[in-house]
Amino acid sequence: MSSRTAKAGLALAACLALHPLALIAQQSPAPVASPWEDGPERFRLAAGMDCLYQKDSSSLVTIVELFVPGGKSAVPEGKDGLAFLSARLTLEIPDYTAAQDIMAQATRMGITVLEDCSVICIECLSENLDEALRVASEIIQDPLFSGVRIDNVKKLMSIYGKAEEDDAAEAGHNAAMGAFFRGRGYGSAVYGTASSLKSIEKKDVTESYARFFTRSGVFFSVCSNLGRDRVRAPLEKYFVKFKTARTEPVSPSPPASPEDGTISLERDTKQTYIARAYPLPPPTVGSWEKGYLLEVLLGKGPGSRLWDLRAQGRLAYNVGARLTWMKAGGVIEAYLETENSKKEQAVTALGGVLQTLYEKGVTEEELSMTRSLARAHLLRTNEAKKPRAQSMGLFEVLGLGFDYLSTAFAGIDAITPAEMNAYIRGALAPDKSLLVLVGGKARP
Repeated sequence: MSSRTAKAGLALAACLALHPLALIAQQSPAPVASPWEDGPERFRLAAGMDCLYQKDSSSLVTIVELFVPGGKSAVPEGKDGLAFLSARLTLEIPDYTAAQDIMAQATRMGITVLEDCSVICIECLSENLDEALRVASEIIQDPLFSGVRIDNVKKLMSIYGKAEEDDAAEAGHNAAMGAFFRGRGYGSAVYGTASSLKSIEKKDVTESYARFFTRSGVFFSVCSNLGRDRVRAPLEKYFVKFKTARTEPVSPSPPASPEDGTISLERDTKQTYIARAYPLPPPTVGSWEKGYLLEVLLGKGPGSRLWDLRAQGRLAYNVGARLTWMKAGGVIEAYLETENSKKEQAVTALGGVLQTLYEKGVTEEELSMTRSLARAHLLRTNEAKKPRAQSMGLFEVLGLGFDYLSTAFAGIDAITPAEMNAYIRGALAPDKSLLVLVGGKARP
């Protein structure tokens, strides 16, 4: 992407975020097919693994993300946290020399476990790409699954899990996912539970690694200022040790509304997190854009439906919406955080906003504003190399194709009010709603 295009895109995003209503009075921007000068492409490595690649000369940094199938969806019942534990152990630095190499190169490595995959990210200066991939490949392809290392990562996971439980928004999201998926697969705890971590043994970790870290299962997603052949060479040189065993696809269950439509998690806090969550059908071309528009329409900044609960109603100090896509479906959450004294009033108000949207839908004018906000939000979210490399991989995992991001802008513009309102009536049906409450128990 050229610097001129990048600056124009960021300026548009900033303006729309700060002054959405003022911009609606102006002429809507022309539909954008793709904001990037160089589109993404795919090539296959000599070892048989695919690599998604996009050239971006905006910085001298290269992002290499290794996508591993499975994620939360493949976690066996009672083994919550296995996906994270297996992936995290592939980043355990084996010796002091490797640690020195990573530090000297200013290379960063990290993992993210998502619903349908785990992502190992290698971020380095482009001039150090060869050495960064050499060190990383040695660790990832030949991890040491010792009892001591497994126990140490389990302790770390317990800390992460406790931090999520202390975060009302994360606790509420996890509770909703657990309810829609009966606590299994997508609904499992990414960092595990006290009982599940105790049940995970070394053989569970080695079997999980052998099942998913294979040539037929993994693929790379790369964003770099370096040319395609310059990226290909070190990947083909160093990532040759993955097993050739076939990775069988995971068939997760779709979300289903629980019989009990309310989840209440008491916390000794002065605030309450309140959310209404709804299951969605699997993402397809067209439905992905509608889901994204619904997320923006509900709670992405000033001008969204929930904003008035904060700006005018004074019922919340934070409002928002969260959309989670999976192969088997999706979950959208509309939430707010308020004082305990306003809890009941806020529950009623949130339900009222959603019911009104369900019954009356959106007008052409509001949809036009939402399209502009959605384009800006999508561009801003994927402006940097790291999130864009992840987006390419996630679209590939969802079955939409790695280049879907390039066409999503035009897809957003193509959604009509009639199509959007039909989607809203299906998505926000009251009988599908799940009410989630976290907090509400005032401290003495």
